Amino acid sequence: MSRRQIVAGGLAAAVAMPSIVRAAPITNQVTKRLVVIGDSYSDPNYDTTNTSAVIPNWAEILVSRGRAASMANYALSGATALDYANAPARGTFKKQLDLFLANPRYGDDDITVVYMGYNDIARSTDVRWTNLMQSKADFRVGVDRLLTAGAARDKRRLLIVAVHDWSRKPNSRAEYLPRTREWLTFTYDFVNKRRATHKGMICVNVFRRFNDVVLRPQSYGLNNVTTADPARAATTALYYNTSHFGAKGQTILANEFSSAFDLVCRTR
Repeated sequence: MSRRQIVAGGLAAAVAMPSIVRAAPITNQVTKRLVVIGDSYSDPNYDTTNTSAVIPNWAEILVSRGRAASMANYALSGATALDYANAPARGTFKKQLDLFLANPRYGDDDITVVYMGYNDIARSTDVRWTNLMQSKADFRVGVDRLLTAGAARDKRRLLIVAVHDWSRKPNSRAEYLPRTREWLTFTYDFVNKRRATHKGMICVNVFRRFNDVVLRPQSYGLNNVTTADPARAATTALYYNTSHFGAKGQTILANEFSSAFDLVCRTR
């Protein structure tokens, strides 16, 4: 069965896509610098806590664990793959890349992560996002700019994230399911095509991980994976609000990226 058939089958089975999870880390520090392109799931200033302190997101957790020595984070809440007029600074993939690629200063082992798509899936009522064609086109252009700049060359790696099932978030709408299917099918196919010539490009299967979280929540210490529960989002609830994970979910994300970092070690 092809990847397209699997994704179209319902996004339900945790075994839908191959896992990139591996054994214990080969080494703790994998990169001198982590470069992050993304939206609120990666924005260090997006608040998913009911206290006065902003909790660390997955990327900050990786740095705190010593898996990356430093980080350059361009992510902004609300950012989209589609580029559009009058978008805020860092509000689109292109705008984040324009800032980064103006002076990329790539090191010999940099890891660049592109984690986007949620806002393109969600904006179905905006005429600019009636379908995902332009979002996909702009995403391709952005990734190719990174590849041209050397993001996946030699010991550097470019990680592209397959987003989790956006149709399962607390305030989901009916159209999110087919739009999520379309974005995931595009992501898998695009990464596979580019990997034919860029072996340093890796897909981080966040979709598969969080399908497993929903199917086996107790295995992750969770008892609520369907409704927003800010008071328990650091312990037993997955969602802090109707669209975002809390501290617990960000830690699960960090663990998945850490497994991807282990794979990076094995492909250098």
